[in-house]
Amino acid sequence: MKKAAVEWFAEALRARGVTWISTLCGHGLDPLFQAATQAGIRLVDTRNEQTAAYLAEAYGRLSKQPGVCAVSSGVAVANALSGLMNAWFDGAPMLLISGSADSDRLGSGAFQDLDQTALARPITRLSRTIDTPTRVLEALDAAWAAAQTGPVHLMFPMDVQRAVVDETDLVRLPAAPPTLRTTDVEPVARALRDASRPVIVASSEVYYSGEGPELVAFAEAYQIPVVTRIWDRGIFDRASDVCLGVVGAATGGPALLAASDCVVSTAETSDYRTNYDSPLRLARGWRQLSETMAGFGRPAFAAWLIEARRLQGVHRQTVAEMAQSQTIASRTHAVHVIEALEQWLPEDAVLIADGGSIGQWAHQLLTMRRYPGHWLTCGRSGVVGYGIGAAMAARLAYPDRAVVLLSGDGAFTFNATDLEPAQRQGLHFTAIVADDQCWGITHAGHLRQFGHGISTQLGPIQFDLLARALGCAGRRIEHKKELGEGLRDAMKSRDVTVLHVPITGGNPA
Repeated sequence: MKKAAVEWFAEALRARGVTWISTLCGHGLDPLFQAATQAGIRLVDTRNEQTAAYLAEAYGRLSKQPGVCAVSSGVAVANALSGLMNAWFDGAPMLLISGSADSDRLGSGAFQDLDQTALARPITRLSRTIDTPTRVLEALDAAWAAAQTGPVHLMFPMDVQRAVVDETDLVRLPAAPPTLRTTDVEPVARALRDASRPVIVASSEVYYSGEGPELVAFAEAYQIPVVTRIWDRGIFDRASDVCLGVVGAATGGPALLAASDCVVSTAETSDYRTNYDSPLRLARGWRQLSETMAGFGRPAFAAWLIEARRLQGVHRQTVAEMAQSQTIASRTHAVHVIEALEQWLPEDAVLIADGGSIGQWAHQLLTMRRYPGHWLTCGRSGVVGYGIGAAMAARLAYPDRAVVLLSGDGAFTFNATDLEPAQRQGLHFTAIVADDQCWGITHAGHLRQFGHGISTQLGPIQFDLLARALGCAGRRIEHKKELGEGLRDAMKSRDVTVLHVPITGGNPA
């Protein structure tokens, strides 16, 4: 049987469970778009390649399966690098496919002639050109394997896409033998036996490895406090006494790391969020650790957990007092938005936090007992503006759950026009836009350093009317008492709904 190489490629994607590709149309991938449609793969279109890439990487972060994004060539690839980089920082599975001119014209001034593989290589597990039609499936095999632990990129020239290949000539990558990763748990067990105030710092590695439930069970058995580095993935899908929220970045957290005498991290490397400390590391092997610790008394650290929760209570009170000091008369504050979410957000709802200040409030106040894996933040990159694409991805991943995007006004405007394709394609969600007309975190930092903000003020936008202009539903929330009702009604709607919430400014720091 003979088919175009791109048809074999699209059918192989479908066989791997790919049901949609995020994209912005462009001639560099016309053959792929047609082949994908014929293979039963939905094309989810956007108005910006940045959003398309955020859509794919967010899906990868939620599902742990590669989200697939396809963009044309040249600047389209540069636009998509934002999402690719986000996946790179987070170790999220993602496949970016880019088109190009015919391979024999590359390097000679062809339309949008660019070494796209070199451009993407520093932020991918694998970046290569499919330069031989018979090796199209081999390229996909290698890319898919690499994409399990981070983003990959394939450049697909037009002539290679269209080239006709007989099935008997297709080359496949030999199946790799399963690899076993062993972890030496004895040093960690020894340190815990000698400790009196241990803390476990959970990171995205344990979420992606699937060992989150085993870590939670271990921590609960021994009553060890667990914190998560800010912007890493959560592992507490239910409330737990050992879940003590987030640490790191601008607003810190409970003073547990300084008070502890043994820190065990699940991260492969340390970074600025924990002051570059190099604690004990155990990325995998929590079941083995539990077996090794079997003779150690339980609950070994109950008294310390009580003290840790007291420290957390002190921290929360400090945050609450800070919010009170920032509140102006009867105006809505960010904390009122968080309180509405605490009251009305269903347990299985997907919450996406985008933006600086409002995201910081959410981190500090929403994660003190529970931090589900189906909640998304920007990730380790600290990016803002990914939220609309992520909300679209969440709807694709969870068609029957409430999806709520919590965003600041600055972050929301990065790709606000993508509300239109979300509505048009039935990818509905609720967006809460907390509007202080300011780049809040930067402004707060400038005030501390210089006594005034530098290019941090933003002008007014009527986000509810903007949403309506783009075919969505919009509502302005003038008073904090309206928040709960507005959120409840929006989550019931089948429309993309924007709740514009003017707030007083400030950060929990």
